[in-house]
Amino acid sequence: MDKPYVAVARTDAIAPGKFLKVVVEDRAYVVANLDGRYYACEDNCSHEDYPLSYGCLDGDRIKCSLHGSRFSLLTGAPMDEPADSPIHTYRCRDADGWVWIDPSAPAN
Repeated sequence: MDKPYVAVARTDAIAPGKFLKVVVEDRAYVVANLDGRYYACEDNCSHEDYPLSYGCLDGDRIKCSLHGSRFSLLTGAPMDEPADSPIHTYRCRDADGWVWIDPSAPAN
């Protein structure tokens, strides 16, 4: 994969319906497998400075375990209060048995 993509995990390390926290250049991301398609977002709730990787997936949303806000993994949009600001999402691909993200800039 060409730059700016970075290999972050083997595809078989993230089962469908699960996610993995990864760190690239001292920044944490969540990479989720939604039925064989991979999505990446920042590992930080926009409502409170709290890791989303402590939460869980709810379909195509990641839920913050602190106050229950859910965010779309596709767009970063908040789906529930108390969060009212989106989280950053990042371009994500799978190739050659690896999941790759583009940490150079948010996709949204």
